[in-house]
This record gives sequence, C-alpha cells and structure tokens, in this order.
Amino acid sequence: MCPTAECAYVHYGEHSIGTGAVVFREGRILLIERRTATRSWWQIPGGFVEVDEPIDVAIEREVLEETGVTARINEVLGFRHAPGLQPDRPVSNIYVVFRLEAVSGEPRADMDESFDAGFYTHEEIAAMPTVSSMSHWAIEQAMLAQTNPGLIVEPHREGLHRPGHTIYGLNR
Repeated sequence: MCPTAECAYVHYGEHSIGTGAVVFREGRILLIERRTATRSWWQIPGGFVEVDEPIDVAIEREVLEETGVTARINEVLGFRHAPGLQPDRPVSNIYVVFRLEAVSGEPRADMDESFDAGFYTHEEIAAMPTVSSMSHWAIEQAMLAQTNPGLIVEPHREGLHRPGHTIYGLNR
C-alpha cells in the first residue's frame, strides 16, 4: 500500500494456488516419485492452477499430465496456506487437496515432473520411507472422508453463482 494518504493504490501481494490429488482405484492410492539433483521422494500428484483455469480442471489436468490416469473429483479434503515468508520467493500459496476416483489409464511417469507412478495400498504407503508428510496428511484426510465427507461442488443456484465461479460446500 502507498505510504501517503493521497495514494489510493493497494497492492494485495503475490499469490499462487496449488492442487494435490488423492486418487483412488479399487482401494489403492496413486503416488508419483519426484526427483531433484539431491533427493527423491513420493507424493500425491498435483501442481499449480493456471491463472485462467478453474481449479477442478487444473487438478484433473495435473493428474493426467503427471501419471497418464484420467480421474474425476469427488470432493475437497482440505487445504494448506503458506504465507510468503521466503525472502527469495515472497508468494502466499494455497494448496487445495482433492479426493478423486480413477476413471481410466494406467500409471506412467512423464519423466519431466514425475519419474515413477503407481497405485499403492494404504499399508504399502505407510511402509515407504520417502513419502512426503503433506501426502500422508492428505491420505489421512481421504480415509476420514469415507465416513465424514468433505466439500463438494455446489449445484448451480440462481443469485449465488456467477460466470466462471465454482463453489464448494458441505456435503448434505
């Protein structure tokens, strides 16, 4: 915000939205392996939402790109907010986690963002030493959602929805 009273400009900061997907097929959960020059780890698939893209389209696109699996959203499980505290990247980020069902396709790595991909049981995942803690949390939320459903897409209601809006609410 400008420090003078005459200036009406307000800068709301830089923000990004990420998505994560707990994708189920026959009781098994889809994971991908990510790698950097110094380490490798397993996590749920996901990525960033493009500025002109609905979030539900983004997560389904990310799953397909990274794994070759077509999946459809069931519900929102939760989200994580990270304020822009890193001096080299002062961006506030929201990471929304969805539960999806696999529709078609077999897991395969894209060899760009993912280097291995597969469906694993909850027990197999618990025994894997390099699964990210955020992915463990997301999987726990997905397991809880089997008896306590998360947020679902609200059906269109006149006066509530505007063009381009998607609204998620409690499962009734």
